[in-house]
Amino acid sequence: MKNKYLDNFDNIVKIKVEGKNINNYIKRLIKRKINIIKLIPISYKEAHIILKYKDYRELTKYKSIYKISIINTYGKLKIRKIVKKNQILIVSLLIGISIIITLSNIIFSIDIIHEDKEIRRLLKEELEKNGIKKYKFKKSFSKLEKIEDKILEENKDKLEWIEIKESGTKYIVRIEERKINDNKKEYEYQNIISKKKATITEIKALSGEKVKNVNDYVNKGDIIIAGYITLPNNSKIPIMASGEVYGEVWYKVSMQYPYIYREENLTGKNKTIYVLKLINKRISFFNFKKYKSFKSKDKILLSNQLSTIKLIKEKQYELKVLDEVYPEDIAINKAKDYIERKLKKDNPNIKEIKKIIIINKEEKETILDIKMFISVIENIGEISKIDPSILETQE
Repeated sequence: MKNKYLDNFDNIVKIKVEGKNINNYIKRLIKRKINIIKLIPISYKEAHIILKYKDYRELTKYKSIYKISIINTYGKLKIRKIVKKNQILIVSLLIGISIIITLSNIIFSIDIIHEDKEIRRLLKEELEKNGIKKYKFKKSFSKLEKIEDKILEENKDKLEWIEIKESGTKYIVRIEERKINDNKKEYEYQNIISKKKATITEIKALSGEKVKNVNDYVNKGDIIIAGYITLPNNSKIPIMASGEVYGEVWYKVSMQYPYIYREENLTGKNKTIYVLKLINKRISFFNFKKYKSFKSKDKILLSNQLSTIKLIKEKQYELKVLDEVYPEDIAINKAKDYIERKLKKDNPNIKEIKKIIIINKEEKETILDIKMFISVIENIGEISKIDPSILETQE
């Protein structure tokens, strides 16, 4: 098997031998120790022989009444013949691919997306300072991440977020301006009330009077920290109540979770390769390190009218693929973890997930249908304006 594999790279020829008695000629070859790879009898007067080119050269040294001609070549000889016949096309193609690769790795435009002219000007200066400008070579993904972090670090008082995204031969830069959050609505006179039904677990009153206690059940709108001070004569002076209130809140959640789970995540690695498609064959260039799983975007650079030959620029994005099949107990735990993450992500007021109770579960082919009650500790306090005229004030 090894010899057969190596023979594919040797100079091999297929010859036609014609004469009165081919068997005599074959015996003569064997006697002279000519190595015949394959013998194909055609008739009493004709046979085809596959042998190495060096053996063919050897047998041509001996005069013979038999007519010998080369039918086909294999291995290096075949490649050399094809290259010689198509050398102009191959050289032109290689030059064209080199030019395309060079041009496709140069940035020809940079779009900075932001409505503020000053922010766009700032970003342009920062990008140029870090080597990102028109007619420069593209940066690697990791290099772009470092540049993003550097720009944010040096402009933390002005910029909140930045993304530099490559799109063909263009960079698209998206940014968010940092704005100091001073829009928290407060009133001169206010209560802290409950914004939903809950059982109070903690009250942190900074000013005002607590009118509810820990373990009290409250409805939406109930006052927890009152915005007044009660004097010894029971009169009330309005003030600005402030503080935090946490309570236990219950949610009812229904969801479906798959037994068969597949997750695809981009690793952040990407590469550009060039593909030559010849009818059903695919020849890739500069594909030194192959990804096991990836997503790709294709761009046709050259094609003929019949679409049998295409030169394609292919951008590959590496994927990390996770395939798992869960038993029921694992699926339930996975569903609980998912709900916990989602609740915390969707509701920043949730401090912790206290308890998850499964109230119903039903198997449906490849998915598990689950209903559950979820107990969370949540910041339930919100501000409510007080009209001071409703309070009788005394000095």
